[in-house]
Amino acid sequence: MQFNTPVWFPLRARGTPWVAGAAYVLGFLFLDWVSYIRPFLGLNITPWNPQPALAIALLFWSPRWIWLVWIGVVAADLIVRGPSGAWLGLFTGTAALSLTYAAIARALRQKMTPGLPMGNRRDLLWFLGIVTTGALVSGVVYVTAFAVAELGLGVAWHEAVARYWIGDAVGILVTLPMLLLLMDERGRAQLYASASSRQWWPIALVICLLVWLVAGQPFSDQSRYFYLLLLPVVWASARLGVAGAVLAAGLTQLGLIIAVQSVPNPDLTVFELQALMAVITLSGLVLGVAVDERSRAEADLRGSLRFAAAGQMSAALAHELSQPLTALSGYAQVCRQLVRSAPAVVPDREERLMEISRKMVDDANRASDVVKRLRDFFQTGTTQLSRVSPAAVLDEALKAQSRRADALAIRLEAGGGLDGELPEIWMDPVQIGVVLRNLLANAMDASALSPDCPRRVGLDVERRPGEVVIRVTDSGPGIQSDRLPGLFDATASDKPGGMGVGLGICRAIVEAHGGRLWAEPGSHGQFCFALPADDPEPQEPRNAQ
Repeated sequence: MQFNTPVWFPLRARGTPWVAGAAYVLGFLFLDWVSYIRPFLGLNITPWNPQPALAIALLFWSPRWIWLVWIGVVAADLIVRGPSGAWLGLFTGTAALSLTYAAIARALRQKMTPGLPMGNRRDLLWFLGIVTTGALVSGVVYVTAFAVAELGLGVAWHEAVARYWIGDAVGILVTLPMLLLLMDERGRAQLYASASSRQWWPIALVICLLVWLVAGQPFSDQSRYFYLLLLPVVWASARLGVAGAVLAAGLTQLGLIIAVQSVPNPDLTVFELQALMAVITLSGLVLGVAVDERSRAEADLRGSLRFAAAGQMSAALAHELSQPLTALSGYAQVCRQLVRSAPAVVPDREERLMEISRKMVDDANRASDVVKRLRDFFQTGTTQLSRVSPAAVLDEALKAQSRRADALAIRLEAGGGLDGELPEIWMDPVQIGVVLRNLLANAMDASALSPDCPRRVGLDVERRPGEVVIRVTDSGPGIQSDRLPGLFDATASDKPGGMGVGLGICRAIVEAHGGRLWAEPGSHGQFCFALPADDPEPQEPRNAQ
């Protein structure tokens, strides 16, 4: 899955690059102004810096806007923090910071799973390692730049670096996960669902009360009571997953900043509280990721159980249907023989009866093959691969749906890819035919839900390096992004009498062929599946996962 296009990328494509750029700079300045508390001596080091997370998020989507990031850093130093007089240190330090942010964003893009921000423990470990290392490098670069410019640190170099590291690390750890979720469609849906749920509001109330309680304690006791704030963050993480952890950590940090601004505290106490805030945030993220992984594992287990039940049912259906299908084929053969032996039958009627009986035999044999192949697939997970032209299978699938399309007044459209030369690929034509008929049937059902617009279902094929991509589109209402995570799970079907395993079976068949099946969100429906091409020899039969 590819990354979704962000709202500001590319800026020129929107026609308002300067408006979007100015909005980013203003946002960066606002975050810097909000967090500009207790500046450390002449270096303007603060105990909490969320603005680097905004810069990293921008560069995460498009590294080309590094010049805009540099402008935001310079503007913040000049407008919010005030010029220090060491212009060499200012421009050198801000340029180095921009490059550091770009390096962090590049590392995150390379190591984190696309389309699933903070979705597993591997991503979380990479996120923590990259952010903490990047914040440390950022502190070394910034403090060293001012030291070289002979500004005068006033304190030990390592102490200045340590305080800068804590401020940036806390700000990024708390803010960046929320930005990553907001930039992903599924992440936005999760955040909205969590923030609007009834479980969130008691948690938010408890966080506010505990922040007020901690802030009201004497300076020497604040760090002792600060661990109470871990309880609502753990509560949110356990109930709402990563989205709850992000919301709880963000609200806790916001309340802490308001408390620090309202009640004077020694600088050392502020830095201690921020270090504890980092620990709370990490604890929440770790628990939230574990909860999300467990939820996905439970959903996969439920799907596997339903597939197992479907496999047993398919074996029983195959046993029960094999005899009627065989009998149907036999009856058709008898009809053909009777027609041939009847001298009084009109020639035109005889030809028509012969054609009908031939279709009965063909359909009975095809149904028998489908039942047998699906039974074998569910029982053993194997596919019978042979070199087949995709165009022939696609054409047959369109013809099989043409009568139903005419009844529903739906126009079937064959894309230009079907007319071109496609390589023969290794597939089980019966099983892939089941996938195509299922996707086309679903597309027609979706198109039938849109009576106000022309009903159409399209089938197209595209040759890509190493694979052939088949696309089924329709004029229906499309799929919302919040339905994508569980779309292929074996859940209850929206159709009356449906089992809810159709798409799951299709995905299992495609993956058994070494391919992949996915859906694209949008205003109209679009399902795609890719099958490997250019294999010189068929691979061993694959087991469905």
